[in-house]
Amino acid sequence: MKAKPSLEQALCIVALLGIQDRQIPLQSRLVAERLGISTSYLKKIVQKLAGEQIVRTVSGRDGGIVLTKDPQQITLLDVFDAIEGQHSFITNTGLVNKVFGLDHKAEFMRTFQLKNFRDQRPVANVLAVFDQAEALYRKQLDSLTIGAVLPTDGCQALQLDWTRWLKR
Repeated sequence: MKAKPSLEQALCIVALLGIQDRQIPLQSRLVAERLGISTSYLKKIVQKLAGEQIVRTVSGRDGGIVLTKDPQQITLLDVFDAIEGQHSFITNTGLVNKVFGLDHKAEFMRTFQLKNFRDQRPVANVLAVFDQAEALYRKQLDSLTIGAVLPTDGCQALQLDWTRWLKR
């Protein structure tokens, strides 16, 4: 599985917004400049994040992007799913069974005159390994929140207006 480049960009956006003062929307233009992407590309990423209720946009002169909830409630899996979707890494199309025909074991054994044939790890089970790996991957992403990776000032999470820093 190869993640889209927009996944890293989305994680950066959510992290920036996690530190941003919740009362002050972060201007899209500044975020796009900081990430080195166009505002139209940023808009596509933000739309995906908004579709999963991670961010929302505020229109107007002082508008921009804000988080919809506390960063401690947003997991890496939430951001991953918003960008990559929730489809499985691999889909069982039935090809393995078609190619090897092991769902007809008795006929297979007769055809090749096999008396002690043991299918210890059927080829079809390989797909189950991918399913298990995906489940572990998703569980790991779900175990870490954006809030847990943000910088702090002592014991509390930073809350500041990035606008001053990004405009410099």
